[in-house]
Amino acid sequence: MTHGDPDGDAPPPSEPSRRLRMMLAVTAAALVIGAAASTSVLLLAGYRYVPDRKFEVAVFLEPDISAEDKAVIRAELDEFPDGGAVRLETRDEALARVKETWKHQPDRVEGIQLESMSESFRLISVAREFDCGPVPEIRELAGVERVWIAMRPAGGRYGAELSC
Repeated sequence: MTHGDPDGDAPPPSEPSRRLRMMLAVTAAALVIGAAASTSVLLLAGYRYVPDRKFEVAVFLEPDISAEDKAVIRAELDEFPDGGAVRLETRDEALARVKETWKHQPDRVEGIQLESMSESFRLISVAREFDCGPVPEIRELAGVERVWIAMRPAGGRYGAELSC
């Protein structure tokens, strides 16, 4: 017996509202089953999310490099795949970075002279994996002393130095 119905004869739900509820229930069940099935297929196929990583590229320059050679190297680095802004690190900035890195062990850097530091172009490439394709061409350019590439640590994963 319901509160507003003294006879206990409540009218049955109307046919359209009953159909609507049934259609909503079937739609919700289909969505849940579809999501579970697609997730299962992806997991069984071996899918896993591979996050983007940051790769630091440093091109160390020879001490007697000309301005023209610097411009050519910078132009090549501007075309680097997935690369960000290219910046020039001067000898002073390089020495300051080394001193900052080893500030807890000052005896390791006390004898480093400014003249022993190299200027370098640096950029950060962000991608799932590093493309070594342009590296040999950059390495062969006039004025390039060496190319150094490092994958930065991220998300509990270790970093690494890469060789191309």
